[in-house]
Amino acid sequence: MRLSISQKILVLAGVVANGLLWAIPSDVVELIARDRQTLLGRYSRTHFSWILGVLIVTLIAFYVGLGGDRARRKLRAFRVAAVALTVVPMTCALDLASRYFIPAYYIKETLAYHRPPNQTLRGLYEDVPEAARTYPVVPAGYGKVPYTLQTDERGFRNRSDAQRYDVVTLGDSFTEGSRVSDEHPWPVRFAEKSGLTVYNLGMSGYAPQHYLASLKEVGLSLEPRWVLCLLYEENDFRSAKMITKPRRRMDKFFKRSPLLYLLDHLIVKTLSPVNAHGDVNGVEVLSWLPLAVPGGPDPNYYTFAPTLIVDLYVTEAELKANKRWHAVTGNLSEIHALCRQAGAELIIVHAPSKAHVLLPLVRDRLDAEKVRAFTALRAKRELPPPKQFLDEMFERLDTKESAVADWCRREGITFISLTQPLRREVANARQVYLTYDDHWTPVGHEVVATVIHDRWREIAGRPAGTTRPTDAP
Repeated sequence: MRLSISQKILVLAGVVANGLLWAIPSDVVELIARDRQTLLGRYSRTHFSWILGVLIVTLIAFYVGLGGDRARRKLRAFRVAAVALTVVPMTCALDLASRYFIPAYYIKETLAYHRPPNQTLRGLYEDVPEAARTYPVVPAGYGKVPYTLQTDERGFRNRSDAQRYDVVTLGDSFTEGSRVSDEHPWPVRFAEKSGLTVYNLGMSGYAPQHYLASLKEVGLSLEPRWVLCLLYEENDFRSAKMITKPRRRMDKFFKRSPLLYLLDHLIVKTLSPVNAHGDVNGVEVLSWLPLAVPGGPDPNYYTFAPTLIVDLYVTEAELKANKRWHAVTGNLSEIHALCRQAGAELIIVHAPSKAHVLLPLVRDRLDAEKVRAFTALRAKRELPPPKQFLDEMFERLDTKESAVADWCRREGITFISLTQPLRREVANARQVYLTYDDHWTPVGHEVVATVIHDRWREIAGRPAGTTRPTDAP
């Protein structure tokens, strides 16, 4: 069959587009550093989605555009349209129906979303890399953690449903207790140590605007004497936007699709093991991870994503010029005002990121070039030369924590830092963080509960009218 010029252009465009997508790999080193799945050892899931999408469009274009004379091409186009008008609505209907029948992980009727009430989930978390393609050397992690997650009548992780509590805790997954069982989260351990009744309003995925909403909707009605707000210096300063953009809402809609989830799961399960151990150019920049801490014959191991260093590599001026700083402090100011009106005392507990705790313990072992190259995988600006970058990084590690501590001091809010206590325990060979996840182990929650309990005893026992104590970093 002889092809017309337009048909030849169609074939050339299709071949070139598909060839380029297959020929150009994703940044595999970045995917490994972030513990993201790599398909066929070369492509990210997003990249592979483009490959499939463009391939399908190309095959349809070839089927229609190379179908012979004009009448035949019109007939084929009609067939494609008919199939699309049948399959697409049916698929959408099936997807919407499956959303209705599949139990929801969260109930998002208000900003203070929660889990389904009176639910018990059981499982086993294993501290291993999520992705099949991972670091060249993969030491054993913390191990397996059997867990039970029980929710109360309000949909939060509590074992009682009283009407009044001495303490309400606010926070994200570090407060709710991600990767650990009901007996482990620090609010539970703090309650056992202090003898107080504690209500845990922590919820995975929360940010400061959710802390405020949960306090308004649930916390204040419990008439607490103290409100402990755990502020995580990483996510809380990256997810502090108050308004969700339409595009982000659309992304979330598609991510909740059961059909897309099943398709993604099938593709990952099938293609992520393929070439998972093949050679990767540039992987040597990851050779300093996982970190062995402390040094010696029997260390614990830790990994973290480059974003954690990027988020710490900030000056005070840059931090306070960022709208997210003002969003965080604005939410905290409202929380403080509500607590004062209700006669409760607000205490800010600053949770450092994994990198913030670990890096000073291994400073003498760090290769400046590799750390800079690792950070550059996610940095949005040009970084200085390796040695200068490393020096500046350590100078800026405490910037966020110091800024929050100073702000609390000016506002008259008690501030508790967890950085030094966690770092001390890591140095003493206690594994407070999971190896391949950024959350605390049961040991970490115990350390946090002890620190907060010791400071609470000082706070509760001080004479009336005295200045509230602040732990600066």
